[in-house]
Amino acid sequence: MSSSEAVFLDRDGVINEFVLEAVRDPDQFLYYDFTSEAMARLGRLNLPVIVVTNQSAIGRGWTTHEVVNRIHENLIQNCKEWGLEISSVRYCPHHPTDGCDCRKPGIGMFKDAAVEHGIDLSESVMVGDSIVDMQAAATLGLKRLRVKTGRGLSPLPAGLEIDGHVDNLLEAVEWIESWIQNKKNQ
Repeated sequence: MSSSEAVFLDRDGVINEFVLEAVRDPDQFLYYDFTSEAMARLGRLNLPVIVVTNQSAIGRGWTTHEVVNRIHENLIQNCKEWGLEISSVRYCPHHPTDGCDCRKPGIGMFKDAAVEHGIDLSESVMVGDSIVDMQAAATLGLKRLRVKTGRGLSPLPAGLEIDGHVDNLLEAVEWIESWIQNKKNQ
């Protein structure tokens, strides 16, 4: 694996439990039971890990940048304790009607991370639960893994293909480990 590959992770519904109408406070940010093991295994892969998350609760006035940044600081610290150095956490604070290019399915967060970290998006993987996660990844040619946690059981639109539909983040990491091994064997 070259250093130009990366793993992109959505946040809510993938790393932590999905909360209807958004996580608005650090006390609502609850990890799944499997998150620590999944993050530890991701850390052993020595790939950049980028969190890309829509946080429209800011644009809606439900929470603030300060609260979201505090949640992300805690996430980064917890991941360090589990053996994973998160390369970057990127979030879109905009209201869905603002028309920005960073809000998924827009690709701004991915492109910015790719430039900053020297990532080859065509050799990278997105793990998400929502349709917009898969749409953004498809636009950029990333491998697409959808987890069944969060919003991961809603039907995909016709024509939107994914590379795997797994139970949770831990199974996604197992898929990524296998994908990496297969690439090494080619």
